[in-house]
Amino acid sequence: MAQDLPRPDRDRLSTLTALIVLAYGLVRIVALPELRASLAVLGLLLELEFNAQLLLLSLASALAVVGTDWILRSHPAYRPERSTLEHWIIPGLAALGIGALVIRLPLGPQLWVGLLLAAGILIAVLVAEFLAVAADDPRFDAAALSLRILAYLLLIETFFALRAAGVRAAFSMPLIFFASALIAWRLFRLADSPGPLWQHASMIGLVVAQIGWALHYWPLDPLKASLILGLAAYLASGFSQSYLEGELRSGRLVEYALVGGFALVAILILA
Repeated sequence: MAQDLPRPDRDRLSTLTALIVLAYGLVRIVALPELRASLAVLGLLLELEFNAQLLLLSLASALAVVGTDWILRSHPAYRPERSTLEHWIIPGLAALGIGALVIRLPLGPQLWVGLLLAAGILIAVLVAEFLAVAADDPRFDAAALSLRILAYLLLIETFFALRAAGVRAAFSMPLIFFASALIAWRLFRLADSPGPLWQHASMIGLVVAQIGWALHYWPLDPLKASLILGLAAYLASGFSQSYLEGELRSGRLVEYALVGGFALVAILILA
């Protein structure tokens, strides 16, 4: 019976979402002294800046990670000896990426709409992760599909936030690498793919970061650049998953080439 299927605890879900959204709102209120530091690496002088925005976005991401574990512990299929690490990635990235966009919205109706949308997306991510705990749950396939879609949307959102903020390549490329690799690993685990998943996920992150490095010096607007990087992550993940599952044949390669080519043309022309 549908009513007998496990559901996430509403109190935990609402409390966690409210705390994360509150962290976004505090960015406008909390004033902390900025700390600056300089670091020389391979002859390059890197300037590091720590401020209230960075602190509160990091706090929101940490809340999402800890809160996800807290919510998953209420699932009947949860076992203390089972790690929930793979379920932390998308919520943590969602809290960080969404927050980076929301705090840039001007005061007024746009900000309130942004906070409401942020809350809705966070709830969708947390519910999908809860439903994806048990593979025998009849809602698992729908939850897995939702997580795949949300994962790529969040990746594109993260790429857009980095590009729009004008983050230097020395800082944005490592973030692109880790975000792409972690999302790829999560999607491999979600599909229960065989093989050395971390190695393939790292290669995907490296490919996307290399493309991002090249695009960093091109006069592309943030939307186009982020969509191209999202397309690269999608194609690289699909290619690797087909290889891991032994389904990488000539027909599949042609399919990826056609999808990639048409999507790239559409991004450059329409975006």
